[in-house]
Amino acid sequence: MENLVTLSIEEMTGLNYMCSCGKNHSVGIETIKVGSGVINNLPTVIKNYEGMQVFIIEDTHTYEVAGKKVEELLKEKFKVSKYIFNEKHLHPNELTLGRLVLEIPVETDLVIAVGSGTINDISRFLGCKLGIPYVIVGTAPSMDGYASVVSPLICDGVKVTYDGVYPLAIVCDIDIMKEAPMLMLQAGLGDILGKYTALADWHVAKIINKEYFCPEVEKLVLSTLKKCEEAAAGVTSRDASTVQNITEALILSGIAIGMVGASRPASGGEHYLSHCYEMMFMNNGDNTKWLHGNTVGVGVGVVAYAFKFAKDLDIDEIFKKGDYVHLDKNTWKQNIMDVFTISAPNIIEFKQGSINFNEEERKTSMEKIRSNWDDIKKVCESCVPEPTEIIKTLKKAGAVWDPKELGLSKELFRKSFIAAKDMRNRYGIMQLLEDVGKLDEASDYITNIYYK
Repeated sequence: MENLVTLSIEEMTGLNYMCSCGKNHSVGIETIKVGSGVINNLPTVIKNYEGMQVFIIEDTHTYEVAGKKVEELLKEKFKVSKYIFNEKHLHPNELTLGRLVLEIPVETDLVIAVGSGTINDISRFLGCKLGIPYVIVGTAPSMDGYASVVSPLICDGVKVTYDGVYPLAIVCDIDIMKEAPMLMLQAGLGDILGKYTALADWHVAKIINKEYFCPEVEKLVLSTLKKCEEAAAGVTSRDASTVQNITEALILSGIAIGMVGASRPASGGEHYLSHCYEMMFMNNGDNTKWLHGNTVGVGVGVVAYAFKFAKDLDIDEIFKKGDYVHLDKNTWKQNIMDVFTISAPNIIEFKQGSINFNEEERKTSMEKIRSNWDDIKKVCESCVPEPTEIIKTLKKAGAVWDPKELGLSKELFRKSFIAAKDMRNRYGIMQLLEDVGKLDEASDYITNIYYK
């Protein structure tokens, strides 16, 4: 069996082996290049496509920082066409994807995405749907989607994760990446720190629902997380080694998603909060400056407090009082309406069938939680750092950590904590708190910490 922690980022390509977790892990990426000047290797990386039609997807900013260079490198030996988005705030929605379907030449053999978050997500989805391989030329260490096999897209106003494919190759030139806007560098750190609570949520799901779990993938994610945490202070000076550490950690996080076939190792309650905030901004017509990783950074501190709150609960006292058996459906719906506004009906329709409103079902769920409480407490104590330590790391990088800075009012923050989990059918600490009747109380507890 491979020792994942000892492999370099380039050695992760092409992995295919049976893990001790019982699952065959494979990485369908042919090439990963991370380092100074590696963009010049692009023609060699895609040499098999010489003479063929290459379609470049970029926006006005990424065209300037890397797209021109990509075109220059490819124009002699490849047939190059491109589409440049000029929107100030590009959303990965039906309109954006429709535009690409209109623009991509019928004879396209390879898609090259030049950018980061949205550009990468829409290019992956386009390539997957049309059966065309894609390559990503990264421009910022801002998110963990470079090596992922899923694309978070907006459909009918709701952030939904769609299946995608591994990129054929990833090329991240650190000379370009380190010059990205500071918010993007800080976003990458926020996204990486979110793995603490994502992994803890995965543990909770394993305990309560016997969900599949891979300890080896967990070790891989934690090893990269620690390196980034230690290097956080180098973000503000754009230190090249710090940016390379963050970039490699983000790529490895995406690889972990592909290896287990789900986003569990990389996405938990902190991501649900982030998606929730993004949808709230979008539905209010607020073109916020904050990126996904920035809001994940805020979310990881919030969810770390949720684990801290859960750790101190007296489960036997809660069981004895019996308040947990009552969950009012109308109250639940109204909270979703208050938070998600125009997207709320879609979320309610999606989630209501999997929420326990039946008292007998809630009792059954509580019995399961109560019988596993010692193991759940161990997760709360050992898997998640103190929230203040997470916040301290974000502060070292000058990153946003306070929901007030995102522009969230006290009441909307409180309600969003209750509603965020309903965007997904995944078990984690926030669903557990609802199952024991303590989600509202946890929300008040955390709100009073941030909004003193």
